[in-house]
Amino acid sequence: MSFYKLRSDNKKNYIYSPAIASVIAITLSAPLKAAEDDLFFEMPVVLSASRLEQPISETPMAVTSIDRQIIEASGARTIPEVLRLVPGIVVGNSVNEWGEESRLVVTYHGHTDQYSKQMQVLIDGRSIYEPLLGGVNWNMLPINVEDIERIEVSRGPNSSTYGSNSFLAVINIITRHASEDPGHFTKLRAGNHDIADLLYRYGDNSDDMDYRVTLSTQNDNGLNAKKNIGVFQHSDEEVDNHDDISTGAIDYRIDYQIDNNSTLSYQGGYGKTKLEINESFANLGIKPLRESETTNLHQFFKLEKTLDNKNSYILQYYYNLLDKVDPSISKPFPGYLVDLLGLTPQPVDDFQLFLDFSLKSERHNIEFTHFNQTTDSLRLIWGASMQQDIASSPYWLTDQNTIRRETYQLFGNAEWQINPNNLLNFGASYEDNKSLDGDLSPRISLIHKLNDKHSFRFSVSRAIRSPFISEEFGNTVFKHDLTSGGAPTGVTLIDQQLVPNDEINNETIVSWEIGYFGQLMNDQLLFNVRIFHDKLEGLIHTDNTDVAWDNFFGASAYIHKNLINTEVHGAELELDLNPDSSTRIIGNVSYLEIKNSNNSNLGEEYERSAPEWTTSVMAIKKFNEHYSGSLEYHYVDEMQWLDVPGSDISSSYRTMDARFSRSIRTASSTSELAIIVKNLLNEYNNYHQRAENGPLIEHNLTGYIEYSVLYK
Repeated sequence: MSFYKLRSDNKKNYIYSPAIASVIAITLSAPLKAAEDDLFFEMPVVLSASRLEQPISETPMAVTSIDRQIIEASGARTIPEVLRLVPGIVVGNSVNEWGEESRLVVTYHGHTDQYSKQMQVLIDGRSIYEPLLGGVNWNMLPINVEDIERIEVSRGPNSSTYGSNSFLAVINIITRHASEDPGHFTKLRAGNHDIADLLYRYGDNSDDMDYRVTLSTQNDNGLNAKKNIGVFQHSDEEVDNHDDISTGAIDYRIDYQIDNNSTLSYQGGYGKTKLEINESFANLGIKPLRESETTNLHQFFKLEKTLDNKNSYILQYYYNLLDKVDPSISKPFPGYLVDLLGLTPQPVDDFQLFLDFSLKSERHNIEFTHFNQTTDSLRLIWGASMQQDIASSPYWLTDQNTIRRETYQLFGNAEWQINPNNLLNFGASYEDNKSLDGDLSPRISLIHKLNDKHSFRFSVSRAIRSPFISEEFGNTVFKHDLTSGGAPTGVTLIDQQLVPNDEINNETIVSWEIGYFGQLMNDQLLFNVRIFHDKLEGLIHTDNTDVAWDNFFGASAYIHKNLINTEVHGAELELDLNPDSSTRIIGNVSYLEIKNSNNSNLGEEYERSAPEWTTSVMAIKKFNEHYSGSLEYHYVDEMQWLDVPGSDISSSYRTMDARFSRSIRTASSTSELAIIVKNLLNEYNNYHQRAENGPLIEHNLTGYIEYSVLYK
């Protein structure tokens, strides 16, 4: 068996998360049972830190593992809801710089706007970052929470393992093997906010082949909004928030055992999302109310081959497609503004513009990875990948047609057991995408074990983030032939522009980390601490620049430049307490401070781009054979996202969720009825205001009922 593969024996991989005062109080009051039958707690085993299967106490960087028990107890409809349990991660509901399109945003350590470009996201090792604009459109993934086995989050830069864009953190979503879901499974969900979800999954096997197919739909009417009554001023009156969303998807997986030494896995998915988009609330407000339609598709093949007991390899290929259709006709454009420019010989009536915000992006990636157990104390992994990104957009790439960009990567990691108490992990990757200079990303980490229960980690790493296609090649030009009285005037109005920058470079980060991992209270408590200092240089920011166009309607255009340097330091704590076999408490606390090295107002925006303190706690309790429940609490300090400059810093907020369920098992089926209530505390917003004249997005009480049944 390849030592790359994780164990597939349904063992629990417990997270070691939890938070401070609440958990400490519960810990001190919990009965400390040392009986043999209570010592069921296993050390989590993870893969994502260096592509080598490792106990979480021996990883070269801090890793959080969110297992299946936590995912189910959260009652989450979307993946970002679960990620709130990772220290340092903040989830927001953006409506972008124009105040119109709703997006779920996940960020780690700030430095981000709606696209959150500095964090790599993988599904079973397949990157799902969108190559044109960056970020992940979490609402539009053809994957279901019910098909996820666990989520591993490497907290810190990890380019030495996964290449560029593994900058601040890496999220690896690991789905369940097809053999783990036999039979017919159905889940229905209904609640307020017009929540109406349905999922059906079927799994079976034939000889050496296991397969699974999942059909799903999710629907809701989005979030509430408060009426705008002035610049960033809002009343308590609710107004329509046009962010209804409807998704439909099919996801499938086949796992085939070719022979004793070879396996072939094939995964695929297709999804379509319709999203209602608000009218624009910024500038002239010419963008109308409309609906976009986005198609997501992926194909993923992976061949794993064991050559002998010391060598194995993996060959994989994947293809991603995102195709968004979003054309519209603008609201009437005020002709008197054109008259003021004196561009036409006669007055121009109000007119409308054709606006097309559609985009299409594709990614082809092929990768070879070789694993070698060189000696009993040294194991190695090395590999190479080739990737082609293809993007087109009438808005972001107006005069560029289709952009194709190739990226080539070499990578390697080694783990050397120096002696029973010291483990050295070192690795590096080299990446070249032809349009930018090649770059090396090294990492070295020393793990010192005091004994079997306690270990310390000392590591330093360097990582890069390559500009996305829109940052490097973006060239937005709106050209409109004006008419007066229905006849062409012969004058072209250029009303907006994004200028490409052929001098843009990679962002870089150098990170130092000290970590501690401990098992306490007869292994009933896992305790993990990370202290870090990061130095970020050449961060890409959108700046104003002069333009040479005639008849330009506006003061300046925009250009992406390497403008910002910051330093980040802080600490993160995770705990996972299992006082008995029916109770589990996880939680975390994070402290973070960002310092701007530019000494400018622009840099000060980055200092406010992450909360100073965050805390999360989840308690899970199984009352008896039929009843169980969970309670989840989150606190996020004040912060400001980078695409809401000029507004007040968003206030801190607290939120609490609860889930209560009853299950019934028979010889042929298992069913469960659950009630989930979210946002039990006050209303809050997690992205602050829209544009200055837009309404305020609010989270309020949300409740829904889930019913699921499994027939085997």
